[in-house]
Amino acid sequence: MAFASVQSRDFDGGLLERHTYTLTRADALAYLRLKRSWPGWAKVLFALWFMLGGAVSGLLPDGANGPPGSWQALGAFLVVIAVQLILFALARALWRRWWAWRMVPAPRRAEFEIWVDCVAGTEIDSEDCAYLSPELIGQVLNTPTHLFILNSNTRIVVPVRAFGSTEEAAQMAEHLRDLAAGPYYFDG
Repeated sequence: MAFASVQSRDFDGGLLERHTYTLTRADALAYLRLKRSWPGWAKVLFALWFMLGGAVSGLLPDGANGPPGSWQALGAFLVVIAVQLILFALARALWRRWWAWRMVPAPRRAEFEIWVDCVAGTEIDSEDCAYLSPELIGQVLNTPTHLFILNSNTRIVVPVRAFGSTEEAAQMAEHLRDLAAGPYYFDG
């Protein structure tokens, strides 16, 4: 009779560290709130939005706008711009909440692992697990609440609550930055 055993993911001995946690919409919102540059088309739309506000301000009736160059005209213009900013902020917040709901419709279990030759983690916008060798680790960002490992098509979001402390999360971020800096095994 042959010996049989159920092998665990730890069987090969390459796993150094594993953190398990629950991904929530709050984690998706944290990812969506990261500062990033806008694409060109979004900048053009934003400029057109405020040009429309200037046009609306110019088309206001004389009673609301006042004579050109007056304080009343300036006040009306500023009110129109303020309303536009409020509408923009509201639309952006609603869009982010809707997108976060699409990314994480219900809380789900996630993992972040450090292996001898790579890092692995559950992606925020799918249930897939991404494996990144050091040269594929793009950007590593740490905030007071999250650790983000990003590259062109991978988004791993690890909340600080998955680690023992904020300091441990910061140390992990620094370790990942060191890994990503190289040298890599194929450099010669």
